[in-house]
Amino acid sequence: MQEFGSVTSPPSGPGTPGRDLSGVRIPMLISGIFQCLTALGWFSMCITFPLGIPLLVLGIFELVMFGKLAGSREEQDIARGKAKTYAILDVCSILLLNLPSMVCGIVQLANHRQFDE
Repeated sequence: MQEFGSVTSPPSGPGTPGRDLSGVRIPMLISGIFQCLTALGWFSMCITFPLGIPLLVLGIFELVMFGKLAGSREEQDIARGKAKTYAILDVCSILLLNLPSMVCGIVQLANHRQFDE
């Protein structure tokens, strides 16, 4: 029997189902799509072509991370740091005129505490 106020650790081990990280995953998917679309816009002009390369790479990484965050709890814990880094880079993407990704990055950072549940 547990005492009032005692803290138990969440279950862990192989095959443990993952947490519901929809507050991080959905904005990451939206941001990854907008990163790729904005990169295509920068690719349309020869002079601004180099500006689209980092956006395209970040967009692809975010789409891959979206899939990884759907895995088990261990996979989610491994991907936690990268997810936060991608969210910070999303906020910085306003420098390349990508407002939707900046908003998604702010939402991801605000919901990052879902990893602690």
